[in-house]
Amino acid sequence: MKFPILSLGRRYPIWAAVLLLYAVTALVSPAMLSPGQILNIVRVTAFLGMVATGQTIVLLTGGIDLSVAGIVTLTNILSTGMMLGANENIAVAVLACVAAATVVGLANGVLVAYFRIAPIIATLAMNSILFGVALVSTGGAPHGAAAPAFNTIAQGDILGFPASGVCWLGVSVAVAIVMKNTIFGRWIYAVGANARAAALMGVPVRIVVVAAYALSALLAMCGGLLVTAYIGNPSLGIGNPFMMTSVVAVVVGGTALSGGVGSVVTTIAGALFITELNSFTNIAQVSTGAQFVIQGVLIAASVVVYRLLGRQSRT
Repeated sequence: MKFPILSLGRRYPIWAAVLLLYAVTALVSPAMLSPGQILNIVRVTAFLGMVATGQTIVLLTGGIDLSVAGIVTLTNILSTGMMLGANENIAVAVLACVAAATVVGLANGVLVAYFRIAPIIATLAMNSILFGVALVSTGGAPHGAAAPAFNTIAQGDILGFPASGVCWLGVSVAVAIVMKNTIFGRWIYAVGANARAAALMGVPVRIVVVAAYALSALLAMCGGLLVTAYIGNPSLGIGNPFMMTSVVAVVVGGTALSGGVGSVVTTIAGALFITELNSFTNIAQVSTGAQFVIQGVLIAASVVVYRLLGRQSRT
């Protein structure tokens, strides 16, 4: 006798994990089954999901982007500081965020691809720089506010579905299509699988790496704009949770830390899983320290599980 959930667990373990965790959470708190709560999870997941989509691209090249936290924070400080609660300032504020994120992403890519600095070092240093810039520019007391029209991006709905979820899923699907059906997408996988072999086949490895980090920065910026639209105010610590959780969501979704293996589609499930897990730990009143322990265990366990599944598929 075949059990569908077992078949799903073998073929798409992260999606099975999402359903199982949601079922467990619903047992603890039946209110989780309400349509409003389900839509709220999608709304909140959009922030992490957008950042994790960019993180997926970088991890597929065999790198990692730890500057996403600083990018989210800088986006929040810059956008609210320029909007000042006025709708007419939205366009200028968004363009400034795009320009800043592009510069940061290109800088990360150049440091990794041309100066051959380890990705974890280059992006961690950039994250520190970005946080320092935000701290110095605000004097530790950021001011400003998101414009009312801008807030609807994260707080509003489109045909009853959270607008932030529409933005996130739309971008994720578009990136997934690019990664699967374009030359650039195939280059990303080739660089992550074996950069030297990819170079011998004519792939512009350095340019691909720089482009990957630029895209990661831009998508982290988009995540920063979504969370800014949701809370409406500046906060110096707003980006901190995304450094770790963006990596966890991607790895739990099945993308290999070594590069070359993974999918943006499974990152969607990874982001949902992490958001559900945070909801569950909050309901269960788990401490912040314990949450960090859980995240670390998830990374290690995910790597082990996917390696075991990979071995079984080859036998």
